[in-house]
Amino acid sequence: MEPKDQLDIELASEKKPEHKQPVRHSHHPARQKTDLLNVLVIGTLVTGTALWFLFGTRPTESEIENRNLAKFPSFSWSDYISGKYTADIANYYNDTVPKREWFKNLTASMRRHMGVQMEDDVKFYGTLHVNKDSEPETTEPLVTTQPIQTQVGTEPVTTAQDQPAESQQITAATTVAVEENDDSKEDGEISNNILIYKKRGIMLYGGSYAAGRNYASYVNAYKSDLGENVNVYSMVIPTPCSYYMPDKYKNLIGSERGNIDNINQHLDGVEPVNVYDILGQHTDELIYPRTDHHWGAIAAYYAAQEFASVAQVPFRDISQFEKITKPGYVGTLYGYSGDIVLKDNPEDFVYYAPQEDYTTTYYNSDMSNERTGRLLINLEKVKPVSWYLVYMGSDDRITHIQTSARNGRTLCIVKDSYGNALTPYFMDSFEDIYVIDMRYFKPNAISFMKEHNVTDVLFAMNTFSATGPNAKKIEQIRTQ
Repeated sequence: MEPKDQLDIELASEKKPEHKQPVRHSHHPARQKTDLLNVLVIGTLVTGTALWFLFGTRPTESEIENRNLAKFPSFSWSDYISGKYTADIANYYNDTVPKREWFKNLTASMRRHMGVQMEDDVKFYGTLHVNKDSEPETTEPLVTTQPIQTQVGTEPVTTAQDQPAESQQITAATTVAVEENDDSKEDGEISNNILIYKKRGIMLYGGSYAAGRNYASYVNAYKSDLGENVNVYSMVIPTPCSYYMPDKYKNLIGSERGNIDNINQHLDGVEPVNVYDILGQHTDELIYPRTDHHWGAIAAYYAAQEFASVAQVPFRDISQFEKITKPGYVGTLYGYSGDIVLKDNPEDFVYYAPQEDYTTTYYNSDMSNERTGRLLINLEKVKPVSWYLVYMGSDDRITHIQTSARNGRTLCIVKDSYGNALTPYFMDSFEDIYVIDMRYFKPNAISFMKEHNVTDVLFAMNTFSATGPNAKKIEQIRTQ
C-alpha cells in the first residue's frame, strides 16, 4: 500500500459522523390562534349542520311532488325484529330533510345531464326493462322499484314490470330495488320509470296479466255481493305512454290495450267501459298534461261520455260547462324526475265547471265530520303543482253530491285520483253521487253501498292502479 493511500484511510477513520439536529419550528402565538380558530369554525359548521339536519323543522308534504311525506313510524316489536321499524325511521329522515324543496330546486338544474340520454332528445329516469316479444298470458310481475332516491317516501310507486327471460336492464339515475308486493306504499300510480320526450314526461307502464285477472276477480266480487239490481262497471284508464311514446322506444313498455282487454275478458257480470280507443281519437287535444301524471279534464269528459252511454243515462255536452284555463302549470312529473326541461316549459291547466244546481257534502274517510263545501275548489291560493286538486280538494275524503236530476239512480265511484276528474260531468246523469277512494276508505264498502241505496258502481282508475298494489285495496275495503 502506498503511503498516500494509507494516509487517506487514517484521515477518513478519524472523521466523526455529523448528527443533524431536528429542526424545531417556533410556535408563534398568532399561528396557534389561527389553527385553533380554523378547527373551531370547521367543527362548528359540521356539528351545526348535523344538528340542523337532525333537529331542524321537517316538512310534512312536498309541494313540487304533490304528496304527503313519510311519517315517523309507530313502534311494534314485530316491525323492530323484522327490521322494518328501523328502515322506516331511516326513510323518514331521508324523506323529510329540512328545506327539501329548496334543495330539490337547487339541484334540478344540475340534473340536466343525469339520466340515460338517448337519441332524438329522449332521456330516461329510473330502471328500465326492454321487453322482447314477451307472452302476456305467462308474464308474471318480477320487478318493483321505488321512486328515484330523491323521491323516496310514502307516495306510491310503479306497478310490477313484465320482464321476459331475455331482457336488457338500463339503469338510469339512482334507484333502489325493493321486494315485490310492497304493501307499505299507498298506491301504484307513481312510477319511477320516466321518459322525457319533446318537453313531455311519460311514465313507463309495465303491466301484468296475472295482476289484471286479480283486479277483475275483485270487481266481480262486488257484483256478486250487491246482486242483480246493482249495475257494476269497470273503467281502466290508459296513460300517456299508449299515445305519445316514441315508436323506437315502445319496447320499453307493456301494452296498456292488451292489459285492459285481458281485464275485460275476465269480468263476470261487470260491464266494461273501454275508453282506450275513445281517447286515441283525440290525441291532438290536451287529453294528458305534459308535466303531470294525471289525465286532463277533456280526456275525462270523453271517458265520462262513454260511461254515460254504457249506463244509459243522460249526459250534458261540454259546451254547457264553463271552461277555465290557468297558465303556468308544472305538475308532478317535474318533482319525480327532477328534469329541468319540464320546469322550464309550463303549460295551461284546463278544467270545466258544471252549471247545474247541486250540493256537495264531505266526510272524513270514516264517514265522520260532515260538512258542506265546493266540488271544485278555489285555486287562487293553491300552488300550480297542486292544481289537479281542484276536484274535491283531496283524495282522503268521502264526497256526496246531490244533483237536480230526478231519475232515482245513485252512483258510487270507486277510484284512484284519475276518477276525480270524472265526477263533475255526471250532474245530469245521477240523482246522487258518492265518491270514495279505495286507498283511504274506512267503512265496509258493500255495507256502505247498500246503506246509501247505490244503483250503479263505477270502478275508475288508471292501468298502474288496476294492475298494481291499488287493486288489493278494492278487495280490502270490500272485506274490512
